[in-house]
Amino acid sequence: MATAINAETIKRLADEVGQETVSLLFNVFSDELHQYLHQLSDQPSVNQVGEISHAIKSSAASFGADELAAMAQECESRVKQGQDEWMNDHLPEFRQMVQGMAQEYKALAADDQLIDRIL
Repeated sequence: MATAINAETIKRLADEVGQETVSLLFNVFSDELHQYLHQLSDQPSVNQVGEISHAIKSSAASFGADELAAMAQECESRVKQGQDEWMNDHLPEFRQMVQGMAQEYKALAADDQLIDRIL
C-alpha cells in the first residue's frame, strides 16, 4: 500500500462492527471518496474544496486513513483562513491522496486476505 492505513483503527472498527461488515464499509468509503474525487476534479471553488475537506476529514479518520484526514484538516483550515493560493497549489496533491485512498480501500474490500493481514 502506498499510504499507510492505521491498523489499530481498522482493528477497533472490526471489533465494533464485525470483520464481515468491515469490507462492506470499505466499499462505501471508497465509493464516497470517488464521489469527492469527481467533485474535486470539476474545477471546484475554494469554498467547495473546504466543504469537501470537512466531509473527508472525519470519515478518513474513522477508517484509519490518517494521512488523508490530516491533509483534509489542513485544507479545511487553509480555506477558513482565506489562503486560496495555498489551496490551489495543493489541490493536485489532495486529489492524488483521495484517489490513492479510494483505490486502496476498494482493493481491501475486495480481498479478505488483505484485511486479515491488517487484523
